[in-house]
Amino acid sequence: MGKKYRNLFDKIVDIQNLRDAYKKALKGGNRYSSGHLKFKENLEANLYILQQKMINETYKIGEYYSFLVYEPKKRIINSLPFRDRVVQHAINNVIEPIFEKTFYSTSYACRKNKGTHKGINKVQSTLRKMKKAGEVFFLKMDFSKYFHSIYSNLLKQKIQKKITDRKTLRLIFKFICEKGVMIGNLLSQLFANIYGHIFDTFIKTKLRIKHYFRYMDDTVILSHDKEELTKLQKVLNRFINLYMKLKFSKWFIQKADVQFINFLGMRIKSTFKLIRKDSATRARRHIKRFIRLKLFEKLRIFLSSWLGHVARADSFNLLNLLRGELEYARAN
Repeated sequence: MGKKYRNLFDKIVDIQNLRDAYKKALKGGNRYSSGHLKFKENLEANLYILQQKMINETYKIGEYYSFLVYEPKKRIINSLPFRDRVVQHAINNVIEPIFEKTFYSTSYACRKNKGTHKGINKVQSTLRKMKKAGEVFFLKMDFSKYFHSIYSNLLKQKIQKKITDRKTLRLIFKFICEKGVMIGNLLSQLFANIYGHIFDTFIKTKLRIKHYFRYMDDTVILSHDKEELTKLQKVLNRFINLYMKLKFSKWFIQKADVQFINFLGMRIKSTFKLIRKDSATRARRHIKRFIRLKLFEKLRIFLSSWLGHVARADSFNLLNLLRGELEYARAN
């Protein structure tokens, strides 16, 4: 059954936890936003008011502000008022470590000491080891509209298996929609990992698949047996359809090193890895826009971040191009 957690509510509403949550909300947002500036004017008073509303269970989340982003694909992002981000951090501070203990090492999204580069390197190193024993095939699968397709009742059941504190559950459930979770909420990242853990558990404990990797809705399985992967895909498709209420947006089986493994923004083979072409195209588009609008500080920040990413790949021409652009940005 696993350990169940009670009496969490007092930890969440503890004023020191709320102060820490405020600092984290500030790091993840715009410190010059009107919402933050208004909250900061009477910081301690606002934190105590928020605490009392949570304790009395009169706290209600504010109105969502929705906007579109178009890269890497068109998505609706939802943002809550600053005080609601503080509440989410306060909750996350307490419950995230509880669920983190249950997650498999093969899950790489939104976790400490994980991330995209750890996931990419693990796939490549595993591929290299497997190649010594013969040819390797990969099954690549992506969930369709993952966040919006999460089955809320099942997600709540999984949370209730670990947390039995009713006041805590009522507070948590305020951030779960009737169907799915909102892209843009801090807690949505944790919820998505909790839901994805259902898939991980089925693969690792029921099917006992060894070479499996997941980053949110993006999954890869490696095997020496192509037929095994074909059968496996059918089993997994039935499982997510019937139990998790999800669908695969796309899936395919290919021979590794004949075809690149497209995973987490890179094209992976056993001996090298390259930045995905669409990622490089988007980067060039951003660079041209920043230069055209003479936004050199934003260009410098963007290039510094992207250089760190590209330096981990074997994309020498792209790396040299970015270094040249960075020198141009520093000179202006």
